[in-house]
Amino acid sequence: MIQSLEEGRKEDGNRSIADKIIKRLHDLDKTIEHNQGRWAWELLQNAKDSSVNDENHKISVQIILDNNQVEFKHNGIHFTEKDIRGLINQISSKEVEENEQTRKTGRFGTGFLTTHLLSRIIQIRGILKSENEQFYRFKFPLDRTGKTMLELAPMIEKAWSEFHNSVLEVNHNDYNINEFNTSFCYSLITSEQQEVARTGIEEFTKLLPYVLAFIPKIKSIQIIDNTRGTDVTFLDKNNRLNEFITLIERIKNGIKSNIYILNYSGNKSSIACELEKENDKYFFKNLDNLPKLFCDFPLIGTENFHFPVIANSFYFNPLTERNGVWLKKENDDEVLENRSILIESIELYKELLPKLLESNYFNFFNIIQTKIPNVDYINKDWFSDEIQTPLRNFIIELNIVELENDDKKTIKDIWFPSKEYNIERKNNLWQFNYDLSPNSIPKKEHFEKWTSYSWSDWNFLNYEELVKEIEKIGSIEKIEESLINKDSYDWLNSVGMFLLEVESNKLLIKNMQLYLIEMEYSIKKVSCLLTK
Repeated sequence: MIQSLEEGRKEDGNRSIADKIIKRLHDLDKTIEHNQGRWAWELLQNAKDSSVNDENHKISVQIILDNNQVEFKHNGIHFTEKDIRGLINQISSKEVEENEQTRKTGRFGTGFLTTHLLSRIIQIRGILKSENEQFYRFKFPLDRTGKTMLELAPMIEKAWSEFHNSVLEVNHNDYNINEFNTSFCYSLITSEQQEVARTGIEEFTKLLPYVLAFIPKIKSIQIIDNTRGTDVTFLDKNNRLNEFITLIERIKNGIKSNIYILNYSGNKSSIACELEKENDKYFFKNLDNLPKLFCDFPLIGTENFHFPVIANSFYFNPLTERNGVWLKKENDDEVLENRSILIESIELYKELLPKLLESNYFNFFNIIQTKIPNVDYINKDWFSDEIQTPLRNFIIELNIVELENDDKKTIKDIWFPSKEYNIERKNNLWQFNYDLSPNSIPKKEHFEKWTSYSWSDWNFLNYEELVKEIEKIGSIEKIEESLINKDSYDWLNSVGMFLLEVESNKLLIKNMQLYLIEMEYSIKKVSCLLTK
């Protein structure tokens, strides 16, 4: 071996690794606003992937936030030699095991670099099982502080030296698989780093119940925030209340509460929505500000991917930044797979909802979002034809709209105050229509929520429709019969006064007045106003 040539080969390798890392970190710095919460998911993904080949081992995680550092610990299976190479040389386990079938999401690849938004230096502790079956403890700093290839390349070689110098042989009997043997510790020096840590933990906490429902392999996650004096643990107790609902236990500073996740699975995907439980009733919670797509873990950035429920699939092919799934290019295998997964998710939705209508589920307006997403990674024509139209045709036929008497009717049988008016006008329209026909209008507290997700096929109540409804009744006697505990004279005057607040409604009032005069009835106050 020519030693100088071998040294040059090693240096070339380090420079190539350094170049890849610098380019990726540069891109991340430009998008830090959208990636602040991603670090926690990358570390949790690595924890899950560590035990993917041990079906019986459940993952527990502990995150400890202090003013000057955040530490992520887990009890995942030991590192392999491939893991160490991937960690230092920044090669994903998916690259290393390219020809192997795996349930790994991908360890220590470009996604792991997002954790450097917390700090360029990570203290890493763990246990390695070598190819000869021997166990070793290690603890070393992974330093990515160099801004140029020449600065960073030596840091890669230094990381290898630090790793080798830290290695201590461990007796098999001293290795407890259930302990937090793996740790990633990030120093938080600047206020920006502290903000990234805080954002990550807040986002993490909000979405963890879904991840625990999707990934039974993760047993518990504890978040100790010493900056705020809180200690929160999320537990998957492997407890399903029924065939649809997964129960997640939340313990905050010793106080227990339950989180209910509706979770329905198919062949390659599952759909989910959080529920609120009151006695024996379940209420769908709003999903507007949550990512709608999960690839086991949330694809942050899909908050605006309009979908009625959360769709999860390990088999999704995410964009590089994990902020969406490519649905645009025709005849592309990954695009076709992503599309088929979404279509399966829609079929699951169509299977599930009729079953829920047989039980005590409410607030369906929170799971009917069908707008075409305004994102550049979808084919909008395809989305309209294969997702939006089938969904809308299905939803409009379901008995999901709650009435004031708690009965339910279909959207197509209900009138909703038109979105064109302010809330005061809409409330008045609702009340007048309810007075005449209480079974043709949604609960008052709900109509705004329904119309925020409506589309053109719905029945919208406006001034003209109100007058038509009055005329359709056919006689004063029937109007009086429709009005409960209200004087028909006073009520008709109220309608007239309401309509006359808008100048363009005078013709409507005249037509209504002529109709009423024909029935030998007049609205004197309205007539007076029209004369003026």
